[in-house]
Order: sequence, then C-alpha cells, then structure tokens
Amino acid sequence: MYSNDELYEYVLDNIQKIVFPEELIRLKLSLSAFELLALMMSEKYQTVNMGSLAQGLSVPMSTATGIVNRLVKKGLVARGRNEEDRRVVTVSLTETGRQMMGDLKKLLYANIDRVRGILSADEFHKALELLHKLILAFQQDGQEPQGKTPQRRIIKIE
Repeated sequence: MYSNDELYEYVLDNIQKIVFPEELIRLKLSLSAFELLALMMSEKYQTVNMGSLAQGLSVPMSTATGIVNRLVKKGLVARGRNEEDRRVVTVSLTETGRQMMGDLKKLLYANIDRVRGILSADEFHKALELLHKLILAFQQDGQEPQGKTPQRRIIKIE
C-alpha cells in the first residue's frame, strides 16, 4: 500500500503527462484553467450568460468578468446581450475560439482513444465507473448537511 507522501510524489512527477501533454503546448494554449473551463462551457452551451458562467466556474461574478475580459482580448469569445433582457450579458465563442476548441477536442478524443488502446474494454468500463464514483463522492462532500441552511451575508443597499 502506498503512503500519501508516496502517492503525492508519484502524482507530482507524472501529472504533466496526463494534464498537460505536449500536444497542448503545440496548440499554443496560453490559458489558465479557468479560461479553459469558460471556453469549454461556452462551446457546450453555444451561448452562456455571465451568471451561469460564474456559477459553473464556482467563482464570483467579478472573477468571471476578468476571465471573460482576458478571453475577449485573446479573440476567443465575444460578449453579447440577451434579446429578452438587455441587462443580461452573454458569452459565445468566436470563430477563432470554435477552431481552437475543435482542435482541443480532437486532441482529447485522441487521448481517450490512447487510453482505450491501453486498457481492455472491461478495464476501461471499470475506470469510468470508478471515476463516476469519485465525482459523485466529491460532489456530495461539497453539499451542505441536511437540516443546515447555509449562512448568507445580507448587505443592505441604501
């Protein structure tokens, strides 16, 4: 059985091979993790409003605004307005952003295919089951215990 220290060292020594493969560097992705997640959300939903983006990234609106500002400067997303409520700011990928996300998806799909080639069908299925179990466990850990209401700070605006 591995100790936490041994696992930490192993992950530290090898995480770049999984999370930041050389192919990402070749795509010239100079993006933070939050910028990448914002692009992925914009690609998934076509057009996402700033409130949903901030919630999906689990960041305050001011942080989401900074993320979007950087992506706009890079030419990867564009801001728009909701036709029904002009106060609502929306974010969508530009053509450059769509091309970059297409390249990224091809890379990710190729890596998934590599994993499928390494593992048997049973091992791959079991790995997905374990990943799903971990995701559910971490989601449940982040939830408030039943019966407790989260405390909210109320700011009086005068």
